[in-house]
Amino acid sequence: MKITRWIAAVLAAALSGSLAAQDKPKQVKVDDFEAELSGWMALKLETAGGGGEDSESKIAVAREAAHVKAGKGSLSYTYDVAAGTVRLLALQRPVDLAGMKSLRLWVKASHATALVIGLAENGSATYQAAVTCAAGKWQEVLVNLDELVPDEATKDPNGKLDLDQVGSIQVLDIGSFLVNLLPELKATRTLWLDEIAFSSQAAPLTTGVTKVTRVVPAFLVDNFESPVVRWIPISLEFAEPPKFNLFDAPVAIDRDAPAEGGKQCLKFTYPRKGAKFHGVMRNLEKNDLSKSTGLDISLKTSVDGTFLVGVEERDGSRYQKMVELKAGDGWKTLSLGFADLALADDSQDDNGRLDPAEIKQVSVADITQIAGGGEADEVVLRLDQVLFTLAP
Repeated sequence: MKITRWIAAVLAAALSGSLAAQDKPKQVKVDDFEAELSGWMALKLETAGGGGEDSESKIAVAREAAHVKAGKGSLSYTYDVAAGTVRLLALQRPVDLAGMKSLRLWVKASHATALVIGLAENGSATYQAAVTCAAGKWQEVLVNLDELVPDEATKDPNGKLDLDQVGSIQVLDIGSFLVNLLPELKATRTLWLDEIAFSSQAAPLTTGVTKVTRVVPAFLVDNFESPVVRWIPISLEFAEPPKFNLFDAPVAIDRDAPAEGGKQCLKFTYPRKGAKFHGVMRNLEKNDLSKSTGLDISLKTSVDGTFLVGVEERDGSRYQKMVELKAGDGWKTLSLGFADLALADDSQDDNGRLDPAEIKQVSVADITQIAGGGEADEVVLRLDQVLFTLAP
């Protein structure tokens, strides 16, 4: 009897190991930079027209331990952010991603910025994800491939990323675009990349079409359940002239969340001082929100204050809702119909209503000082469960 039980246990263990092996996710490893570079190029596009290989930028394998996430090497890309030229790093070789569901890589930036990670189909659209990076820290990028959005939807006849037609992987610093409006961004920068791979295992769903309940569809702006930060910190200083800033306060994923809201949220830390006002924004310009009917968002502050929840159209028209938050109340969940959002006093709109098809971005800003509140050395604002409800 003991032998029989022993044989059964061995068979069960063997079967379990076999099933585990079958369930193990498949991977397409792109590069770990342990050997010499192959296929990577620095490219540039002139805003006046033309472009090609960028001989002014430098790519190399970095061996310094401080610039390597795993193993003994990473890719180092040094480039200038300057008006009139868009620079990008690209792996110019076909990658068959049939069966793959997610992309994971590590990136570190010398300057706080946002990067666009793109997969380009051969002769068609580029499907992208934007990632905000702090200066000098390794940032994990983990996204589902079906969360990527096309740079121009009209470029791709079937409107979806064809995994067997990917011809290149691209990394672009959005500073190349923003420097035309914010000249102070001009600088020489370096990016480091490491451990780039695709997996047949899906990452946590953090953005895209989903459901609030079994019957209510929604576009999930963000639930912050992955390490990816998609929100950009912004500030406005009322000086002469007024000064608009980006990336001058830290944003990070934090282990805090409202009840039934998952395990993580976005943490935004900033000073409430003088005539400078801080906020965070998420660009949604390339997403189809034409069926949206309202906005849900959960907020939590460490210091009592007055905040604006805003939705902006592509033409710059801004609709907003003023919200009072108290630190002692913890998380506060708002469900705002578009009728609850008022056109900003300094904004104009020809038809006087929020057009869902024209939604460009969503934002949250601290306006406590304008509303007559006091200053604070440090405010921690947390966001979670940001979504647009959709018409059935």
